[in-house]
Amino acid sequence: MYSRCASLALLLFACALPARATWVSPFISEIHYDNAGADVNELVAVTGPAGLDLSGWWIVLYNGSNGQPYSSVALSGQLGMGGEPWSEGYWSVAGIQNGPDAVALVSATDQLVDFVAYESAVSATTGAATGAVARLLPVSEGTGSAPTSSLQRTGGVEDWTWISGPATPGLLNPGLAGFDVGVVPAMNAWQLWLAGFSAWLLMSVRRKWRAAAKRPLHLYLE
Repeated sequence: MYSRCASLALLLFACALPARATWVSPFISEIHYDNAGADVNELVAVTGPAGLDLSGWWIVLYNGSNGQPYSSVALSGQLGMGGEPWSEGYWSVAGIQNGPDAVALVSATDQLVDFVAYESAVSATTGAATGAVARLLPVSEGTGSAPTSSLQRTGGVEDWTWISGPATPGLLNPGLAGFDVGVVPAMNAWQLWLAGFSAWLLMSVRRKWRAAAKRPLHLYLE
């Protein structure tokens, strides 16, 4: 009897919890590394859930000729809270090589989160991306690129599309769609009531179990 009540209480409690949306990791969303004349406005942008704290994260630049890092940028602060579920942060990075090279996004726990290459495939031989092959961007920049342009990720979660266009540092790229923020929604009134009832039922069952355990065991012998 008690075990049935406990099972029912656990089931009710599970039903009361709101479903968690699928998490989409932050990603490299914009790069500018080459243009006509001397390179200017070089940058790397990262898009992720608004309010995400990027303290301890790194942007690591990889040399395509040997697969080793040649520079890195320590990230800090939170992605903006502009009312949208997602936000883009960007960092000016002077001296990004013109390629073929790669850019890695590394988390505060030293995990490789994103890794993209431009102009040719790149395999990392050292660092957080060791053993990984960067995804090759389908577009690139060169001596004919405008200083105000960039390479930008666009499309939806299941897509992996990049375009070349006017740079939009700090703004969500045009065409990004369908990204789920992975936030647990707030409980409504009936879920709160059901969660409370489930908790009460679990406590009642626990008290009865304890009371039953304290009763003396009587043996009757004929």
